[in-house]
Amino acid sequence: MDAWLVDLDQVAPQDISAHYPEGLTEEELRRGAEFVHARAAHRFFRARLTVRRLLAERLGLAAHDLRIHYDPAGKPYLPDQPGTHVSWSRSDGLLLLGATETGPIGVDVELVRPATSSLDVLTFVYPGVPDGVGADTFFHAWTLLEAAVKATGRGLADGAREVDLAFGPDGSVTLRGISGHGARPWHGHTALQPTRQDCPWAMTAFVSRELPPVTVLTWPDRADDPVRPSARSPARPPAERLRRG
Repeated sequence: MDAWLVDLDQVAPQDISAHYPEGLTEEELRRGAEFVHARAAHRFFRARLTVRRLLAERLGLAAHDLRIHYDPAGKPYLPDQPGTHVSWSRSDGLLLLGATETGPIGVDVELVRPATSSLDVLTFVYPGVPDGVGADTFFHAWTLLEAAVKATGRGLADGAREVDLAFGPDGSVTLRGISGHGARPWHGHTALQPTRQDCPWAMTAFVSRELPPVTVLTWPDRADDPVRPSARSPARPPAERLRRG
């Protein structure tokens, strides 16, 4: 599996395309025009262009030759490379992208922000959350759940009930399985990553047929940037704030 965590606010236009319209579909241009704020529109355009560039480089193609389609549930796929499975997720100015040839994949990223209602949202979507779970558990559980339903292409409304999560006493959350999608096991992994966004940490989650852990590469590569350490050896937040899943 290849995985990238992209800070969209650090991606200069020349890093992806000389002009935003180049490489974007009419549908993407239409969606970008619907954003009220210019910053949100730029992030959307940069995300779509970055996905094309990174996947095209991985496949040895020119970005304009890479076709991305979506199934009726909105799951992206590459019609000309049916053996390559892709998934991506955005959280404000962050983009997480994953690609693999071993089977379906789902990824999710969430900036870690305090939210008093987060557990209420989680328990509404996933009633299996046990009593007494702390608020910090939300980010492990939510991203893992989102990644799982993206991997199956079912979405939260239809797919959440198929996902079996295990909640540990230390605040960790693991994926026990996903029902109704073949006999091969599913594997899930969550991890915190440093970020330069308005929150210092982001939770990432991957669900696929591959065994964890997953190495997440930052892009653009800012190896000499002291604010954002390399994702190959990420800094760890204080253990009392959030625990690794």
